[in-house]
Amino acid sequence: MFNPDDSGSGSGKKEVALEDVMEILHEAHVKHLVARPFRNKDRTDSDGICFCCDDCCGYFLDPNEKCDKGELVTETDFDVCNHCGVCADVCYFEARTVNGGELKEARDLCYGCGLCLNVCPEDCIKMVLRG
Repeated sequence: MFNPDDSGSGSGKKEVALEDVMEILHEAHVKHLVARPFRNKDRTDSDGICFCCDDCCGYFLDPNEKCDKGELVTETDFDVCNHCGVCADVCYFEARTVNGGELKEARDLCYGCGLCLNVCPEDCIKMVLRG
């Protein structure tokens, strides 16, 4: 969080040193977490950085909560995909569904959180720039 008056929604808020930041960024990279701005209540400023996960996020836990779609969106290599549906199980935005044994990707519904990358057994999902 950048704003000391904002308690955030996660736990363990504290001041961190550069080494801590580098460790956080490394962990986010390893876990394929996507960095996004954490907006203030009136959505005019960024109050922090969120690494999309399902740990504490109101965007995932409250379907009425609105968030900005990220600059990234998923792209699936369907030549490699085995249509197992594991990625659909973790997609809070219903951008990935299985219909009749076939994975469907609705990129217009994708918020670019990247959770599906972590679970794909075929490693056939990547994040690309939206647009």
